[in-house]
Amino acid sequence: MKILSLTILKSLAVLLSLSLTSCQVSPLWGPPSSGLSQDSNSVGGASVLAQAGYFTLAPDEGGGRGSYLTASRMARPSPVMTQRPQVIVPRQLQQSQRPRTAPVPQLVRPLRSPQVSRGKVRLVNGLAIAPPDAPPVVRRAIAAGNRLQNFPYKWGGGHAILDDTGYDCSGAVSYVLREAGIMPDQRTSRGFLNYGEAGEGDWITVWSKDGHVFMIIGGLRLDTGGSTQRTGPRWKAKSRHYKGFLPRHPRGL
Repeated sequence: MKILSLTILKSLAVLLSLSLTSCQVSPLWGPPSSGLSQDSNSVGGASVLAQAGYFTLAPDEGGGRGSYLTASRMARPSPVMTQRPQVIVPRQLQQSQRPRTAPVPQLVRPLRSPQVSRGKVRLVNGLAIAPPDAPPVVRRAIAAGNRLQNFPYKWGGGHAILDDTGYDCSGAVSYVLREAGIMPDQRTSRGFLNYGEAGEGDWITVWSKDGHVFMIIGGLRLDTGGSTQRTGPRWKAKSRHYKGFLPRHPRGL
């Protein structure tokens, strides 16, 4: 009985080997990553590949029970997309769709008129020198003041006689303004309280009060007083007190 069982088992093994030998497997054209080769002759493996969509099982051309593998026309399943596709937007469209912000208002400072730098009259050897930017009327006034430098002080001088031998304070100021062409006559010190326009001028300022008057031309003072002693009309660089005096100036100067 044991000998019969062994004989039957050997016969079944021979039949099984003949059945496996009759199965012909065509070369596999699967992707390199599949790990399969031409040695994969198992029908069970072919079934798995066929189910995966890589191959199809076809009957043996000889009509045998065996089957062989052919490349499937089915497209390989595309991998699952894990990243969001990047959409490229044209640069012009990006600029047109950008949010427009209102411009930030800037503070504009008001324009200021430039400060006019007036030249200063210089005193050289007792005579006044006009600056280059001095107007012609100012130059005439300076020249008239220079002509008075050698005259002594004379009470009432320059009033009854315009070209006198001496001058007092109001007579000297009247002479300079008249020679410059900006006053037609002569005045007393009180009369200069309403002369021209109020305030200091750019070039000429007349400082007056009841009892005395003097003038400043381009920063240089023409005065018969201002010191302990009364003098004739002189250019004086030293300052003096202005208490009680009111400034007036020719229009435009």
